[in-house]
Amino acid sequence: MSELGGRPCQLTVCRGCCCGKKKKVPGVDHKAQLARLSAIDDRSGRPVPVRTSKCLGICFQGNVVVVQPSQEGRAAGGRPVWLGQITDDALVEAIDDWISRGGPGLAPLPDALVDHVTSKDAKKPKKRKRPKNAKKAKKAKKERKKAERKAEKKAKKAAEAAGSKRDGGKKTTKDRKPKKAKKNGKAEKAEKNKRGGKKG
Repeated sequence: MSELGGRPCQLTVCRGCCCGKKKKVPGVDHKAQLARLSAIDDRSGRPVPVRTSKCLGICFQGNVVVVQPSQEGRAAGGRPVWLGQITDDALVEAIDDWISRGGPGLAPLPDALVDHVTSKDAKKPKKRKRPKNAKKAKKAKKERKKAERKAEKKAKKAAEAAGSKRDGGKKTTKDRKPKKAKKNGKAEKAEKNKRGGKKG
């Protein structure tokens, strides 16, 4: 079969409730990504048909792109490849490069796409369940911290009490109030003279 014969590779791009939405997949120019995928040509220079789907069912993997093999690729054993989390320009370039070399069945999957292979039956990873006694453990931790703070306060008070006993109950330099600054000599004499005048 000649390279120009048969159907080329095809792309199915999810653009529904989650894929292609800034709210669900932020930091991606979704319109530009779709335009870039629509501009891909196969190794014969034929444009690769792109169709959009409202939902491919694995929303947690958005953005999802399915690469369908060409007729020649399918004859060679190629099957559709589901790719998830296509959120980077470098990944779109890798898809373009793969299709230009033949795509599924005719060219090996680029290394950049290996970790993005998924399937229509992919299951959303379950959230780890908290252990049953998690609340008790949290409460115990809170009480332990409270007790530690209480013990620290008690130790601090005891240390302060021990310090004041050592000083014989006298106020330490820290506890003493700062003395008022002495007035200069002339001002003091003038004040004394005033007082003397009042007495006379």
